[in-house]
Amino acid sequence: MTPEEIHRFALRLMHDVWEPFDSSRLDDFYHRDVVGHHRRQVIHFQDIENRLAWDRKNRKSQNYEIKELIAEQDRFSIRFVFTTLELQTMENSEIEVIYFYHLREGKISEFWLLASVEFDYLEAS
Repeated sequence: MTPEEIHRFALRLMHDVWEPFDSSRLDDFYHRDVVGHHRRQVIHFQDIENRLAWDRKNRKSQNYEIKELIAEQDRFSIRFVFTTLELQTMENSEIEVIYFYHLREGKISEFWLLASVEFDYLEAS
């Protein structure tokens, strides 16, 4: 895939899967043997399905504000601010997230995730 095609792929991933928390489209974007990395966690296809199901149940009014999207041949990175209403607490939360994706045959084969949560006590300083 060209960088332009990968850029469009990344935007479709966000709009078709993550914004609506829609796991029905995962096969269009992820290999079944995908491996993700987040700190000590290793993430597999089923984990992504489970995460989307958890999000559908526990979050509402989600928004992904893409700050940066860099696409190269067979890889891309995306940085965004994710805001949502947490249904258990009825509070809004904001998380800055960076993903690094590797593609194989037009689908995600491996990724790395960095996420940070804004802490209220930092704003009080």
